[in-house]
Amino acid sequence: MTHAPSATPRILVDTNILIDFFQERDPHFDCARQLMLASSFGDVELWASAKSFTDVFHVLSRRHPSADVQAAFRESLGWLSICSIDGADIATACERAWEDFEDCLVSIAAEKVGASFLITRDARGFDASRVRALSPQAFFDYLESERGIAYETVAWE
Repeated sequence: MTHAPSATPRILVDTNILIDFFQERDPHFDCARQLMLASSFGDVELWASAKSFTDVFHVLSRRHPSADVQAAFRESLGWLSICSIDGADIATACERAWEDFEDCLVSIAAEKVGASFLITRDARGFDASRVRALSPQAFFDYLESERGIAYETVAWE
């Protein structure tokens, strides 16, 4: 099911953005946190692929207890919507035959939710995407120039 474009930009974040946020990975954490804040303020609809959470869990569980990672995931559901991936999506990704199968699934998820943008730190990995891929900074530049919304770095406690 594809959703109609929204007045509020609907964005789907790539797995690397989720890892940046949950792992508080510098220097990328600040932009990932600002995306969360933008969602909390209603300036964007923030989405992620359900498949990304298995990848994020795999990375985070090496350094953090499983229960802590899952608690962080649960908390994120307050500001992050999740797009499921099903058999038809897998078949579509196989037909598209991207070199990076996971990136193709993320792109398909962005299409499914009617995303205006796909936010990633690896936009070149999404050259074939039907949804425009932007870096977090490029997205914030868009918000400021096109919508007059600016986010500054804030202290995190």
